[in-house]
Amino acid sequence: MNFAVAGILLNPLLPFFWALFVGLVFSMVGAAGGILAGVGHITLFGLADANMIKPMNQLLVIVSPLIAVPAYWRQQRVVFNLGLLLGLGSVFGSVFGSWYSKNYLPGMNQYQPLFGLLVLFISLRLFYESTKRFQERNRRVRESSRAFESRIREWRDKRNLTERVLETRFSFGKFKIFFLGQEFSCNPVLPVLVGFLIAVISAALGVGGGFLLVSFMASWLQLPMFIVAGTSALAVLISSASSVGSYLYLGVRVDWFLALIEIAGVIVGSLLGPWLSRYMRERWLRLLLAFLLFYIGVGYALGGWVRRWLGVSII
Repeated sequence: MNFAVAGILLNPLLPFFWALFVGLVFSMVGAAGGILAGVGHITLFGLADANMIKPMNQLLVIVSPLIAVPAYWRQQRVVFNLGLLLGLGSVFGSVFGSWYSKNYLPGMNQYQPLFGLLVLFISLRLFYESTKRFQERNRRVRESSRAFESRIREWRDKRNLTERVLETRFSFGKFKIFFLGQEFSCNPVLPVLVGFLIAVISAALGVGGGFLLVSFMASWLQLPMFIVAGTSALAVLISSASSVGSYLYLGVRVDWFLALIEIAGVIVGSLLGPWLSRYMRERWLRLLLAFLLFYIGVGYALGGWVRRWLGVSII
């Protein structure tokens, strides 16, 4: 099939099943959705327009948060005000990042090496997350989340469902989060600034940035993972939507027919992921994905140099 706007000839089953794989991995691992979308656009589909690749990556990234945020919200797992503070910064960061990328990273020879470095970073992060030490910590996090769920049920029973378990308050120079009697606080300027910086990177390279948002909230703010995932999804939704809108405003073309096929695949994969995760070991999936992304990252980041000096192609 001829995708005229993208300038490629492609069997429509390929983007559908690759997007299904993207949704599957993202729903099971919780990372690398935009990265894998970019790998498909660059290597499998052969898109030559770097500026087109960036918003098309993020269109796929938007799908999962659209499904996840309402579910997290019903479970009181979204710190709405924190997500809005991150989102406020991300709106400005997305506008700047997309403008900079369109004007200063317009060609594949400029965009692909930087995208490759990001892929390498994600692969190394996944290698770390596959270690037994991290898995043990992750096991404790899951146990903590189950304990939080139990405490929430007890809290609601005692309060007859009249009191929220998650609240936020603003005071002079302080943003406070109260969750099950615990207090977490920061300067409200901090999440706005962090949202801006993450969005600049995400918009410029066409990814979601959820891995950086999760690290900020879990490591810096010390928030429980029980409320980090939903808050991150809300921030990613705002950031990615702002970035796509900015690229469209700047005149970047999107092949909407190709995008719709991919979005359908991501939705199917996102629905299958939680079911398949019961039969697959997450650690081995992370390791396999890490090896794949490491190879691709090296190819993208160093491929041009290797071809020039050694006359061979890595990827």
